[in-house]
Amino acid sequence: MDIEVYEGLDRESLTAPAHVPAAVVRAAGDDARSPVPTGVHRSVALAVARGSEKTARLRLERLARVVMSTGQVDSPVAVWSTDWSTLPSAAYEALDRSIGATWGAPSTRNAMRDSVRAVVRACRDAGLMTHDRATVALSALRPEKIGRDEEKQARGHLGREAVKAAFAAMAADESPTARRDAALIALLVGAGLRREEAAALDLADLDSGRETLVVTGKGAVVRSVPLAPGVRRAIVAWLEVRCDEPGPLLTPMSKTVPRVAETGRRLSVNAVAAAVKRRFAGEDATVRPHDLRRTFVGDLLDAGADLSSVSKIVGHTSPSTTAGYDRRGIEARRAAVEKLSVPFV
Repeated sequence: MDIEVYEGLDRESLTAPAHVPAAVVRAAGDDARSPVPTGVHRSVALAVARGSEKTARLRLERLARVVMSTGQVDSPVAVWSTDWSTLPSAAYEALDRSIGATWGAPSTRNAMRDSVRAVVRACRDAGLMTHDRATVALSALRPEKIGRDEEKQARGHLGREAVKAAFAAMAADESPTARRDAALIALLVGAGLRREEAAALDLADLDSGRETLVVTGKGAVVRSVPLAPGVRRAIVAWLEVRCDEPGPLLTPMSKTVPRVAETGRRLSVNAVAAAVKRRFAGEDATVRPHDLRRTFVGDLLDAGADLSSVSKIVGHTSPSTTAGYDRRGIEARRAAVEKLSVPFV
């Protein structure tokens, strides 16, 4: 794969953001994470070896789109089979200019840059690139600083009344499915779990007092999540239906009547999304599981919890990620400053 060094770039010289078929990305992801990749070069495979399959596929897709958008390469396979450790620094500089000219939103440009930076970091860590060469390549793809968009951060949060109404409706519904959905939504909006994390829970992840949950998050990182009293009550109510058989905590319900929990099967992530959509069907916009997680973070910060503690509870590597969920505006910051005493006479 050759990437020319551009003296100048204009939008007309670039192609529109390329599309990479999902089936092709899926096959490349499976190959990259296999014991001996055959079509994906080691420099790329190392960048997607850890983390979830979803993250690996997204990174592969973005990497291909970055290069294909230059118009010099028309095959994603050529991108993935390239030894990225041998590319000159000028090639990384060219890719950065191409990203800047192709994608309009700074956050999207940074996401595209990160797909390339991940490969460079993997090459450096594996000894395929020297530290000096990797530093130069990473500097060529330095992320843009993005200002705080308070309007955007306020979106995707559910109001207290909407959450209360959803739980009231499930309480009025005496079906076993309503008990399960109440426990699910309590874990999302009251413990901040991702939908994948909720679906992956086992009964054994609950402590004997039903007060703490062991959660396996992104990158197989394990964290302990304390449960609020309302969450504990919702789980106990569900366990009265589910019983104490070992297995997945959240299960599908049998199709036969009377409906019982199928403890040998796990609730899928799509079923989690469907349950949330169904229980918040009265809202103006479709409610997604991540909206409940976002609401959980916002509620804790509104209640005065410190950013570091909230970050640990939800499993964010950096508190800066958690800050992106902060819906408090300038008034909250002004109120914080008012508490400061400056001894000026």
